[in-house]
Amino acid sequence: MTVLVGINSEEAQNLIRVFDQYITSKTSVALSTLLNESITHNVKILECGISDIKDIKLDPDEIKMCAVRLNGKGDTHIEILYTIQQKHAKKIAAKLLCQNEVCEIDEMGASAIQEVANIMTGSFFNALSNGTGFRVDLSTPNYTNDELHSLIDTSVKDIAKPVEHVVITDVELIGKSSETKLHMIIMQNTVDARKLLANHSDQIKEQQCTFGQQNSELDALLDGTDLQSYPVGGQNSELDAIIDDALKEK
Repeated sequence: MTVLVGINSEEAQNLIRVFDQYITSKTSVALSTLLNESITHNVKILECGISDIKDIKLDPDEIKMCAVRLNGKGDTHIEILYTIQQKHAKKIAAKLLCQNEVCEIDEMGASAIQEVANIMTGSFFNALSNGTGFRVDLSTPNYTNDELHSLIDTSVKDIAKPVEHVVITDVELIGKSSETKLHMIIMQNTVDARKLLANHSDQIKEQQCTFGQQNSELDALLDGTDLQSYPVGGQNSELDAIIDDALKEK
């Protein structure tokens, strides 16, 4: 199957603007709270589809990526894949587990990274719901290690049915002090991408959004944009409880 963007340049720029708004208002703020540092981000649509991802060159010891896959289904279908090089995944796991250093991503580290992805995705769909009025049910996170192009293949195939064109948006998020870097890859078919653009409004007021099962703690965490005022560790009981519960499940 040939994967093409299939949207025109104006639609692509509008989609970048909308995603940038969602990331700025919710997702980047949530990650900043989790890592206790300022976050910068860059949003771009991959013009050549999946071939761009296959052409990414990594150091030999970074070919395999830590990744977490989630999807949102309901009024729209969006696949999200977080890809993190091993060295950055270890930094995130160490910070979330309150350790100076993590030598490898074990079961506890993988669980911590999954919960980071879960909270970031919840924040993203919260912003999307506020902007469009869409209801979206969020899947559980699925952690894996593999080569980058293999990680994206399954999501692309699911998104492409029954249409052939897929829009792949890459959001790079970087911690300013630690230089921790991760990629949030957002995948849609062109039908859902245009549906999002047609329904998005900057004027829609904030509203409560539910992702699958009720999660009042997560809703409270994602409510508003002042998350940066709550540092990680001890002083953020809601976030600590969410992460602790995720670790206990393992």
